[in-house]
Amino acid sequence: MKNLTKATMIILIISLLFSCEDNSKVRIFVSWPGGEGLPHYQWKRGEAKPTGIEPDFIERVLEVAELDYEYVTNFEFSGEGDPRIEVLEKGKADICIRAISINEERKKRVLFSNPYYFDGLSALVRKKDSLQTLSDLNGKRVYTLEFTSAHNWAKENLSKSTLMTYEKFDTAFIEPEGLLLNNEIDAYILDKSFLNEIAKKNIELKVLSSKFTEEVIGIAVSENNPTLVFKINKAMEELKQSGEFYELLKDLK
Repeated sequence: MKNLTKATMIILIISLLFSCEDNSKVRIFVSWPGGEGLPHYQWKRGEAKPTGIEPDFIERVLEVAELDYEYVTNFEFSGEGDPRIEVLEKGKADICIRAISINEERKKRVLFSNPYYFDGLSALVRKKDSLQTLSDLNGKRVYTLEFTSAHNWAKENLSKSTLMTYEKFDTAFIEPEGLLLNNEIDAYILDKSFLNEIAKKNIELKVLSSKFTEEVIGIAVSENNPTLVFKINKAMEELKQSGEFYELLKDLK
């Protein structure tokens, strides 16, 4: 070994790293059975795994990477913060795919793949109201999910509005669109792709035409597994070259 050059040693180490057989399955966290965030994912109770654009996408990526996988079904969330990040930090999953915006705060806690699509924050409102633009939300009751990037953005940009989360309501949790229809809030801010799907099913609701931000969406990976990030990025690049990447994600808009 003493006669090996530094460059040869590096090549040997890399070769050993990627040639080692790892028979364990990649553990994917999307949500819990019964969870839904269409068009991204849906996990119907009684079904073995979630369906939707993101589960289909990550399964195909891992197949191209020649990695076996399984879904996490019983993660016990602490109830504070972001379950998508916590599940990785606690070692209960290897990757999480669920419309996770890549930002500096999250990059301190987990690794990210290259982006797989771009979204942006917008607002879901009642059609009968006169809300049309971001400035119209001033003084209104604006709802966000506390663990999302939408929540932090609203705190920074809507200081004249009344910001609300599920903790503000004493009754059993109601979906945000229900709060809108019940006139308990005036706007719900989230990624536009999610809001568009909700509006399709509720004729009394609409999504504002503009996007307030650009959200760069990536697959979150445990910080202990940089090799997995490399394999995911390589598989995504192969799918891009074949065109299948764009076909899998065509309905995210």
